[in-house]
Amino acid sequence: MSSTIARKIQTYPALEEMGITRAHQISQYTLRADGADKDILKIRYVRTKGSLLPESRTYKFGRSLKTVIADGGTARMEHTYEISPFLLRAIAELDSLVDNNKKINDKVKSMIGSERVAEIVSEIDELELLVSSQVSMTDAAAISAKFSRLKSRIAAL
Repeated sequence: MSSTIARKIQTYPALEEMGITRAHQISQYTLRADGADKDILKIRYVRTKGSLLPESRTYKFGRSLKTVIADGGTARMEHTYEISPFLLRAIAELDSLVDNNKKINDKVKSMIGSERVAEIVSEIDELELLVSSQVSMTDAAAISAKFSRLKSRIAAL
């Protein structure tokens, strides 16, 4: 990671309570219901090659049973399940975290891309000097024009 991008160290209390210590490595998450009384949260991480840490972790959350009156005129009751408030806090933290991580990764990729373009252009300059010193003057002008077009096309990327 480039040293020019400074990450803001934020605390995520719900994620820390779940045991997540490397929040900056979270790339995405999925949430699904498993029956009426359980939610499953799966968090995926970006790991470096050769890392022994898992690429994803799964968490299960129970839903709370809530009994409500089905009809105001009768004594009939209905059972519904509500999502865990803790899970709602964790999802809110994950939303902001994934957005921040995506923005930072996009910024790093664009910086790396511009650094690569600059390296390629400098290599083309060196190659142009080398070739122009080896060929005659009439050929050198044509080769130099081709190198100039190539550099402008690469810089446009």
